[in-house]
Amino acid sequence: MENKSLLIAYLAVWIPYVTAIHGYTRWRQLSHSVVVLSHAMPSLVAMTMAYIFLLCHGQTVRQFVANSDRGMDLWSLWVDVWPMLLQATFAAGVAQLVWMMVVSVRRSWRPWVPVALTGTAMCAFAFLTVICNFPDA
Repeated sequence: MENKSLLIAYLAVWIPYVTAIHGYTRWRQLSHSVVVLSHAMPSLVAMTMAYIFLLCHGQTVRQFVANSDRGMDLWSLWVDVWPMLLQATFAAGVAQLVWMMVVSVRRSWRPWVPVALTGTAMCAFAFLTVICNFPDA
């Protein structure tokens, strides 16, 4: 079943997260390419789900769109994209967790701790948002 309130909450957290993390990077004069890589997966989830569910009014349940060709196309798109997003968010979350442990241990990389910590939290939130919006027939 579609969980639109969770998607809205995710987007409400994602927008300030991206803004704040880039502001922090500029303030600490860190590499922007690493920060972009850090929030790439949460951003992909936000943009994909916002397009399918908010802009195009897609549904996760097939019966809700059975009489609409456009609705069925969006549902089919979500069925195809969902497993890839699920696996990619899990892999990104594990990579972020490893990176967070490394920057916590190395003293010279300590300025990266907030980036790694928030990146890990956003990957976990993205994973939760994707898994709660599983496609249903």
